[in-house]
Amino acid sequence: MEIERRDTLSANDFVREFLEPNVPVLLGPSFTQSWPARADWVVDGGPNFARLQQLYGEEQVQVAECDKVYFSDQKRTDMRFGDFIDQWHRHPERKLYCKDWHFTRSSTEYTAYTPLPQLSDDWINIYYDSGIPEQHDDYRFCYLGGHGTWTPFHEDVYRSYSWSANICGKKRWILVPPGQNHLFTDSVGNWVYNLNQYDKAQFPQLHKLRRIEFIQREGETVFVPSGWWHQVENIGNTISINHNWANEFNLRFLYERLASDMEAVQYALRDVCDMDGFEEHAQLVLRADSGIDYRGFFSFVNYMAQLYLTQVAGECQELGRLDGYFRTQSSVYRALQMVDHVLELLAHDKVASMIKDRVDQLRRRISHAVTRHKQL
Repeated sequence: MEIERRDTLSANDFVREFLEPNVPVLLGPSFTQSWPARADWVVDGGPNFARLQQLYGEEQVQVAECDKVYFSDQKRTDMRFGDFIDQWHRHPERKLYCKDWHFTRSSTEYTAYTPLPQLSDDWINIYYDSGIPEQHDDYRFCYLGGHGTWTPFHEDVYRSYSWSANICGKKRWILVPPGQNHLFTDSVGNWVYNLNQYDKAQFPQLHKLRRIEFIQREGETVFVPSGWWHQVENIGNTISINHNWANEFNLRFLYERLASDMEAVQYALRDVCDMDGFEEHAQLVLRADSGIDYRGFFSFVNYMAQLYLTQVAGECQELGRLDGYFRTQSSVYRALQMVDHVLELLAHDKVASMIKDRVDQLRRRISHAVTRHKQL
């Protein structure tokens, strides 16, 4: 299997050829050519450490030690960005990797990049920017690490999409299409940590795994679809900018992941299922384990649906960051219909009984808007 590479791609073609069929693509360096980060953060083909220190030296970052396993991840610690850069230079053998750094919060006056138009249909970050969620968060990240730093085999949070743009350096990717979990999961439910080094007795079927392997070069952007597990290794000193994101095209995948996680919670708590308040307790455990519960998921869906209903009536300011293609009349109604499909699943989900009235109310509003559109 090979990843498709594109040097030109419209938003419409991206949706039709990659988002809807949920398959990856590698976008050429011309897409990110105008990003300030590609000039400011790079010197002689590698990281411009002096400029990065100037911009972010006092910021706190999370750093992984790539040679130390911590459950299904790597041991992490917090440190000053400046100290991380110093350790990177002094002790390259430690394989320190700055991960999941919310760098856009660090310098509101400096804009390092602008998401590509094709990737602008980003509901997760629109929602978190609204201030509605209880936790102040976003899913915009920077990753910085030397040669051999890496990220273990994993699926992205919430079963979201992700994109990763290399500012400098190279990455070696392994992408695994969905539907193969049984090949990389052992008899007690643990998934393989490292596809390149594993116990064959523990994972006897792993050699059958279908995968896509490729090298991502400087300036290139990888689109990782929902449910595609992956493992990534840096080649040389590497910096990337990454987003996790979701929209109408993978909203169903997010719901299915949530429902699957709830099934696991209910099974784990099966011995106390008759206790008073069991449903609320299960939601609490779900939120602790998965980062979101059913109310949180509905809050996200409801917020985005309201934005699209506003767009139907006029111009929604919050959707202004989306490429024009995603704000056309046909795209707006398509999004509402896809939202309604997920709401229908929620309406028939017994676990969602506490929000059923709100789900039904939102479905009626969407139905009214879509019906009016069809009559015009």
